[in-house]
Amino acid sequence: MNRKFFSTLIWVSFGISIFIFAFSNGEKTLTNALLTFGITVMYTLVIGVGNGLVNDFLSRKFSWVEQTRTRVIYGIIGTVLANVILVFLCNYINFIVIQGNDPTKFFIGNMGVFNWITVNISLLVSAILHAKSFMEEWKKSAKKEVVEQKLIAKSANAQFETLKNQLDPHFLFNSLNVLSSLIDENPNHAQRFTSSMSKIYRYVLEQKDKELVTVEEELYFAKTYCDLLKTRFEDSVKFEFNVDEKDKNGFVVPLSLQLLLENCIKHNFATPSKPLNIRIFQMKDFCV
Repeated sequence: MNRKFFSTLIWVSFGISIFIFAFSNGEKTLTNALLTFGITVMYTLVIGVGNGLVNDFLSRKFSWVEQTRTRVIYGIIGTVLANVILVFLCNYINFIVIQGNDPTKFFIGNMGVFNWITVNISLLVSAILHAKSFMEEWKKSAKKEVVEQKLIAKSANAQFETLKNQLDPHFLFNSLNVLSSLIDENPNHAQRFTSSMSKIYRYVLEQKDKELVTVEEELYFAKTYCDLLKTRFEDSVKFEFNVDEKDKNGFVVPLSLQLLLENCIKHNFATPSKPLNIRIFQMKDFCV
C-alpha cells in the first residue's frame, strides 16, 4: 500500500458519500453532508486498508505464480474473515455508537439485513482486488520470463560466437600449414607446435561451459597461445606478460585474453624489421 492507494480510497469515499447524500431522505444540510462523508471515509479506509494488509501479507507468504492453489485457498479464508470482522466493526460504530441504536438488535431487523448486504458488497470488491493482484503478478512473471529468455538467448549466442571465434577455421588452416612446414624443416619444433595446439583446443573445450576462470589459468593459456604464434610468426611478434602474483587469483571471462591477442595479430602489421610488441599487464582491477 502506498500514497496512491490511500488517495484512491479518499476519492472513492468522496464519490460514494455524494451519491448517498444525494439520494438519502434526510435533510440536505452541511452537517449531514460532513457526517455522511465521515462515515463513508470510515468504511472505505477500515475495509480498504484491512483488505490491503491481508492481501499484502498473503502475497508475501504465498506466490500467485508458484503457489496459486495455496494462495487462493488462504485468500478466500482470509478475505471472508477479514471482511466479516471489518464490516461488523464499521456497522457497529455507525449504528450503535454514532446513531445510538439498540445493540441487542444489531444482528436482526434492518441492521441485520444491512450487515448481510455490506458484507457481500465488501467481499465482491475484495474479490475484484484479488483478481487484479493475480493478473498483475502473472503479467510481471510473464515479462520477467520473456526478459530471462532474451538474456539466455543473447548469452547462448555470445557463447556460440566466442567459441566460433576461438575455433576460427582460418586459424586452424594457418596453424596446420605452419605445422606441415615444420615437419620437414624442424621435427622437434613441429612436435612442440602440435603439443601447443592440443593444449589450446583442450582448454577451449574445457572452459566453454564456464562463466569465469582465474587470471592465472587464463594467463597460462594465453602464454601457450603466444608460443604458437611465436612459432608461426617467429621474430615478427613479441610478447610481454607483467601481472602481479596477488592479482592472479582474480577472475576473467574464459578465452578473453586469447581473443584480444588474436585481434592484435589480425589488425596490426608485423615484420622481422618492425616487430609487433604486445604487452599484457595489470592496471588496477583490469588486465590490459
